[in-house]
Amino acid sequence: MSARWPLAGFVSVGLFWGTWAALLPDMKVQVNASDAEFGLAMLGTGVGALPAMLVTGRLWRRLGWWLLPMNGLLFAAATLGPVFASSPLTLFVSMVFVGAASGALDVSINSAVSDVEVSADRRLMYGAHALFSLAVLIASVATGFARDAGYGPSTVLPVAATVMALIGIGSFASARTPLAEIAAASGSVSRAARQAAQAITALAILCAVSFLIEDAIQNWSALHLERGLGASPALGGAAPGIFAGAMFLGRSGGQWLGARFKDRALLVSGSLLAAVGLVIVAFAASPVVALVGFALAGGGIALVAPALFARAGRLAGSSGRGAAIARLSFFGYFGFLIGPILMGFVSQAIGLPAAFLSLAVLSIGLAAAGAAVLGGKHAGTDREGEELLKTSRA
Repeated sequence: MSARWPLAGFVSVGLFWGTWAALLPDMKVQVNASDAEFGLAMLGTGVGALPAMLVTGRLWRRLGWWLLPMNGLLFAAATLGPVFASSPLTLFVSMVFVGAASGALDVSINSAVSDVEVSADRRLMYGAHALFSLAVLIASVATGFARDAGYGPSTVLPVAATVMALIGIGSFASARTPLAEIAAASGSVSRAARQAAQAITALAILCAVSFLIEDAIQNWSALHLERGLGASPALGGAAPGIFAGAMFLGRSGGQWLGARFKDRALLVSGSLLAAVGLVIVAFAASPVVALVGFALAGGGIALVAPALFARAGRLAGSSGRGAAIARLSFFGYFGFLIGPILMGFVSQAIGLPAAFLSLAVLSIGLAAAGAAVLGGKHAGTDREGEELLKTSRA
């Protein structure tokens, strides 16, 4: 079983969201929206993604890898919707479809990579998430150049959708696993998945916390440098980019370290490194020192989500893998949604440096909780699920 097309799916998701982030100023003008209206329109992504993730998790048991090309092509088609949006309402509607397709593909690619990890006994989750981060960086930079050249959403989004569609079509090559194979495995493996349900729920909560920290840093780093430390807009704007670049490097390093250390060790060390970086940010007296802190935080927190997804996939077994990945994605998306909002309230109450310090405390708590959950009594259940899956594929 090859991981080539699931990994390409991570590139596809990153390609769109990197492109989309760089196009937001043009989209706001296109739909003639106020800041509040534009923010509400963006909520359509969550409205579509959350239920789609849960549905896809259930479908994975029956359809398995066939969901890769199906969801890949649906995502490519959905990303064309914003091209035709002419008001905040039509943009909201189009983003519901984008969010649903993105959420469905996200669960599919994570489930497929987890499937390969278990069946082939390989570490791939860190590298897969690193590919997503790299695609976001490249797509956002390329879109920036395209905008400078005079190209807008009506040109850039169809180009991105075409590349995504080609990846979706290529994914049909991976969808040859007989459906009967998944069904045959479901009876035995689902027992192991049910035994691990409590542990998977704990992993999902940890995923929400890690995504909350990640998105809070991403959204508030530039403001901290410019408002709190007097950085120029150019230097302030570098903060999210440095953070994202550090996440790519952290996940790339995690791919190498994953063959040598357990998920528990990577999660704990990554969370603690993020805490150190955030403490540096909170007490930084200059923008350069703060940027060093953001880089450390990005490299550390980058290790957490792949460790959680990898462990959840091993705990769940074949039939429950999609549902487990969907649960982590669902909770993680909530973390993305509430992170910047909570950061705003905390900053309003105690100041932005103290808010970053609170994220450091949360990272330490994440390390402690992760050590307990990944080292708990269900830690061996993943081996049982792995052996059952290999037996079913023999």
